[in-house]
Amino acid sequence: MPRKSTRLKTVTEKAVATVTDSRSGRKRKSAATATKVSVQVSSSSTLSKSKKTKTSTDNKSAWGALFSSKTQERPYPLAAEPISAEFQARIDAYPCFKDVSKRCADNITTKIVAWNVNGLRAVLKRDESVHLRAYIAQEDPDIFCLSETKICADELRKLENFLPQYEYQYWSCAVKKGYASTAIFSKTKPLSVKDEIVLGDHESKGVPKANNGKDQEGRFLALEYSKFWLVHTYVPNAGGKLERLDFRTNQWDKAMLREMKEMEKSKPVIWCGDLNVAHQEIDIHDPKGNRKSAGFTDEERESFGKILENGFIDTFRHLNPDKVEYSYFGYRHNMRMKNKGWRLDYFVVSKALMSNVRSSYIRQSVIGSDHLPIGLELEGGWWAKTKNWQRKTSVALVAMAAVAGPIALYSNSNHIKFPAEERRKL
Repeated sequence: MPRKSTRLKTVTEKAVATVTDSRSGRKRKSAATATKVSVQVSSSSTLSKSKKTKTSTDNKSAWGALFSSKTQERPYPLAAEPISAEFQARIDAYPCFKDVSKRCADNITTKIVAWNVNGLRAVLKRDESVHLRAYIAQEDPDIFCLSETKICADELRKLENFLPQYEYQYWSCAVKKGYASTAIFSKTKPLSVKDEIVLGDHESKGVPKANNGKDQEGRFLALEYSKFWLVHTYVPNAGGKLERLDFRTNQWDKAMLREMKEMEKSKPVIWCGDLNVAHQEIDIHDPKGNRKSAGFTDEERESFGKILENGFIDTFRHLNPDKVEYSYFGYRHNMRMKNKGWRLDYFVVSKALMSNVRSSYIRQSVIGSDHLPIGLELEGGWWAKTKNWQRKTSVALVAMAAVAGPIALYSNSNHIKFPAEERRKL
């Protein structure tokens, strides 16, 4: 498949986005945005035009019903438009999630929350984004990770002002449109970004040859900060017939361990996201009946266990050895109300960090996806306690896996960034 390398650079001239087609050389203006964004595309194939979809005036979502206003009579503006005072008031008025609170001042340096959102297209509609924006406002992370965003490169412009409080936005999009993909929003500028994982030359069943060697599904994003590596992934599912089991255990898991051990030579690693495995029987509601189901096969559990044996710790299970909580519930048969789920989402850290982990949790009250957000809090002063890494800045992280529409830009191995520092100059 042709590969694309796309980057967005923000300029402080006019509030118009100009897109340059690398094949034709023509320029066209996009819908008005808060800044002028120049998109440089280096590819043998151009970005496809975004499909125009009609916005339903009938809001059937549970959270949307909480807000009835005249604006529901017309299509909602796209999230790329600046947030109005009226809309901000709706976000502020959103009922508090009962188990969500902002980072306390009592010595918490780092806060991380991870969520599989299962798609972000619905969030492009202003009304659908209320619950997500409200959750982020209440959680208040410094770094926010999304997985399974299902957003294509040509849809990213609509999301430029989606979460304006995050100055740096990185998207990893799959070659296949509307599939997988990941994103990271950060208030702190990372030192470097890796959006590609080398999987090796192993020929796996159920995986196109084009995928061998390097990931082309936007499943991997790693940001290097001054004191740690943040690795965010949406791990491949083995498939209903386990057609990708070999790929997951013999390529993906081995590549992940190799990447993280290499990173760990210089800095500790925080690995988060939808890891698509219920490691222990306590992590699934029906272990006996799901023994041969994707995500709970002996092969997947053993493979994940080998990663942990190499110096990494599942923070939630370490702190809560007997606690039964799940992060994923299927939509069918009212599984969430019956508490019949799986724990598929994790925060895994280098052993050097575990003594500084204050809490690792699952946000049970948050809606909007078949996955729940997960969180990690690190105590203050952990920079100084970890080898020679000294505390410098306060950082909070949030990882989200999307079931509401993926926010990912990774047309293969490419990331797009929106430096908010430039927007402030306008």
